[in-house]
Amino acid sequence: MAISKIRVVANCDMTTIVWQLDEPIPECRGFALERQVAGAQGDAGDDFVRTWVGFEGGTHQPGESQPSTVWPIQRCIWSDYLVSQGQKVKYRVIPMVGPAASLQKADESTWSSWTDWTVVATGKTEGFHAYFNRGIVPAQFLARQADNSKDFDKMLTQDIRNPTSKNRLFLAGPLRDAILSLLAQAQRDGVQIFAALYELNDPEILAALKALGSNCNLILGSGAFSRGKPDENADVRKDLRENSTVQLVDRLVKSPHFAHNKFIVFCDSNGNPATLWTGSLNCTVTGLCTQVNNGILIDSPHIAGAYKQRWEELKAAGSGYPPELAKDGSTPAHDVLNRVPITAWNVPCLKYVDLADAAKYIQAAEQGVLFLMFNPGSGDGQKKAFALLQDIEALDPEKLFIHGVINQEQQSGKAASLQLVNRGTKLPAASMDEIVPKPLQDATKNWFHQEYRFAMVMIHSKVIVVDPFGSNPVVMTGSHNLGPKASAENDDNLVIIENAPGLAEEYAVNILGVYDHYQWLYSQSPKGKKAAEPVPAQRGPSFDGLKDSDQWQQNWLQGPRLRDLNFWLGNVSEPAQPAPPVPPAQPVGDRQSPTPRKARAPRRQTSATAHRRPRRKK
Repeated sequence: MAISKIRVVANCDMTTIVWQLDEPIPECRGFALERQVAGAQGDAGDDFVRTWVGFEGGTHQPGESQPSTVWPIQRCIWSDYLVSQGQKVKYRVIPMVGPAASLQKADESTWSSWTDWTVVATGKTEGFHAYFNRGIVPAQFLARQADNSKDFDKMLTQDIRNPTSKNRLFLAGPLRDAILSLLAQAQRDGVQIFAALYELNDPEILAALKALGSNCNLILGSGAFSRGKPDENADVRKDLRENSTVQLVDRLVKSPHFAHNKFIVFCDSNGNPATLWTGSLNCTVTGLCTQVNNGILIDSPHIAGAYKQRWEELKAAGSGYPPELAKDGSTPAHDVLNRVPITAWNVPCLKYVDLADAAKYIQAAEQGVLFLMFNPGSGDGQKKAFALLQDIEALDPEKLFIHGVINQEQQSGKAASLQLVNRGTKLPAASMDEIVPKPLQDATKNWFHQEYRFAMVMIHSKVIVVDPFGSNPVVMTGSHNLGPKASAENDDNLVIIENAPGLAEEYAVNILGVYDHYQWLYSQSPKGKKAAEPVPAQRGPSFDGLKDSDQWQQNWLQGPRLRDLNFWLGNVSEPAQPAPPVPPAQPVGDRQSPTPRKARAPRRQTSATAHRRPRRKK
């Protein structure tokens, strides 16, 4: 059997399918990915997954897609963005043999088996629900709606503020649906919430908070204040006082502090804390739509109670930082929910004890570490603790799979930048203008349209996942930027969740989907090209589609890409053996190819590319 292993992993918004060859397939031009769907209605159907890149030299229309039987997949990992929440899906992989002009299915003995049914949903670890948005603005479906950067900015500025805009609804995705649903349920049940928010301006979230009236207890920070604007939330603060009965508490802190929390405690009908919402989401139009963010709902009354207690401490502190705030923040809350241990830190704390606690999980990694970070900062390990990024960088990339993206915000005299850690190697940081390169269209010979950026903050999630496919996976997330400033100076929170394999897989799918998108853009930037391995002379510097050859398989049978597959499949300890040569092929016409089951046309095309792209969008 040529395809020896296949696995599908899902979160609330997408699936990732991974497969492994046990030997090269003669004349293989790629793979067709067949999908079956059951359960909820959605955009995905029983058909072959579509792709957006054909063979080099081929003709195509802007945004054109074809079934993977026509434009096959020349890799062994694929993300399906067309699936919808609640759908059950399963997949199988079928090698397509060439030449490109007359592709046929390979002999059935080389096909993969069908995967088990997988539900596109969260809650795979009982008591934990993770939600993600689709806040990736440099994307094909958006780029085709504007002719230039000025028009793009104008369009998106209007759309993300319009609750009925299709672009807003798409970009905000399940994250918007989740938080609005939770707030609406609280209103229907007549229960109290206790929220501590850094920023607030999203019209739908603001309306939902107002609808709760006096049951909404809100600590509103001063946001990203500046010397000339001491309160970023001044207009919303005035609106809440004049046009609602929300119980508003001002926390107008000053430099070097930030009132940076993003949590909500939901109470039960008796007024007792019941569930906790936290994560990286700022309740703003950009937080929902134009930045990568996550939110998590934890069904632990004990952890919710600890956050409620912290809320009361912050209220009592006013706009200051009395010594007891850091003292109390130096002892975390603990709970075990459905045999899943939880540690919750509410900082500031003393002596960076939160970072020391988190670091021990990173240092104990056995398979790999995945992450998304925003402004993690750094320390010297003595007067100031190392940031968790530095702990990750200290790991051995020869033994562990280490992948992540870091977004550094614009600082005085310096442009905002994005930086990737690829298999443990920290690639040179590139500015946003480089990451969304103007020569993208030329570099890909018109397969892809020019893309635009909207703001300096693209990755805002703060999440680390250790050994997501191992025996004891760990997820860390919250508002905490995972560095010493957050630990010592800010209102922030960090939850560490152990032995939650379903939750870890949900986060892994999100992180690696985001990574793949920006890795593609980075590879087209000047620094990305310089950091890449030398390009073989026969390939040339530009991408012009799929190769009409079977030699592409070699990259997936050895070296770094084989290590990638081993990580996903949970067998990272297996050595990457040299790939056997592709054997000579029989004439294609001599093979017996089964008659394919009739594929149903997709209900709607997307405008994704072979790399990370949003789904379900014309």
